[in-house]
Amino acid sequence: MTRKERFERALRCEEVDRLPFWVKVFGPDYLYRQDSKYGRMSDLELADFLDLDHMAGGGAPVVGRNLRVEHRVEQENGRRVMTWKTPGRTLVGVDGFDEGSQSWHPIEFPIKCLDDLRAAKDTYAHAEWEAQDELVAHNHERLRQVGERGIVMTGMGISPLMNLLQHLIGPEQTYYFLADYPDEMDELIALMHEERLRFLRALVTSTPFTYICSVENTSTTLLSPEVFERYCRRHLQDYAELIVEHGKVHVLHQCGKLKALLPSIDALPSAAIEAFTSPPVGDTTLADRARLSPRTAIIGGTDVTLWLRPATEICARIEASLCEAGSMQGVVLTSAGVMTPLCPIERIMEVREFCRKLTPERLG
Repeated sequence: MTRKERFERALRCEEVDRLPFWVKVFGPDYLYRQDSKYGRMSDLELADFLDLDHMAGGGAPVVGRNLRVEHRVEQENGRRVMTWKTPGRTLVGVDGFDEGSQSWHPIEFPIKCLDDLRAAKDTYAHAEWEAQDELVAHNHERLRQVGERGIVMTGMGISPLMNLLQHLIGPEQTYYFLADYPDEMDELIALMHEERLRFLRALVTSTPFTYICSVENTSTTLLSPEVFERYCRRHLQDYAELIVEHGKVHVLHQCGKLKALLPSIDALPSAAIEAFTSPPVGDTTLADRARLSPRTAIIGGTDVTLWLRPATEICARIEASLCEAGSMQGVVLTSAGVMTPLCPIERIMEVREFCRKLTPERLG
């Protein structure tokens, strides 16, 4: 099988010749602590060097406009200030850059009070999206470059509630707002959902990529199964149905504690959970997936703490997890979240060689 064939067969829960293997080592959060020669490689060169069944990223070929809201981003000295000037008031959010993880994190949420909540409706009610020919051409070129190395996936953003929890209001205040201003929150959530559907319609009719990912970061540390059912699941159902209707494949990026949600997720017309994370960071094992969500493939299966251990221990744990699950079908083995920079490339290569020997016959 080619690397692409192996990856795609795994996502369809079909038999593969050996365990598909991929790790998240392509961002500065990992590469900045490795030998500089790896940082100088393109993602495709690094995927070839490590012989990964690759999941390459690709941009969305659509651009947005909102004639009622002026959006600006100013960045300086590790501080990123975002403003949305609406007809009613200006919303301000601030992100800070964390050197350790080489990533941005919110330090001030833009929706802080009821007036902000009302003003935010304009940022979603009047947002429109359309494909741009130049970006579509870039998508086609990216697909050509990746070739048979693996699949190419683009993102469609995030469902409303998870966006509010993570980026716009924050976990604590979101639940206070749901209790204190239920009608206002329901109206905003409905507008946000319709805006994502407009974005998605522009995306599915223009991108050549087959795989479209909802970047949810779902975890029961942020929401209960009841909250997931009331808000997230019905939105994800709409997105997945639209994606499938256009002959494409919906993938869920859900990297937290998912065990209590797996049966509900398995009922979605989504093909896979990406970043399926084992304990102690997550709470799901390969056996949990086989038992609770057998229809849904997973891209994951380990957690960051495992990759701090010697290669022999990592390999033994991977094989034991697969044996406990009873099959490797529907599994692309990865680091789940971003690989810890404390795991050197050489250790990944050792594990990669071991995973090449994990065949259906070996697991028996």
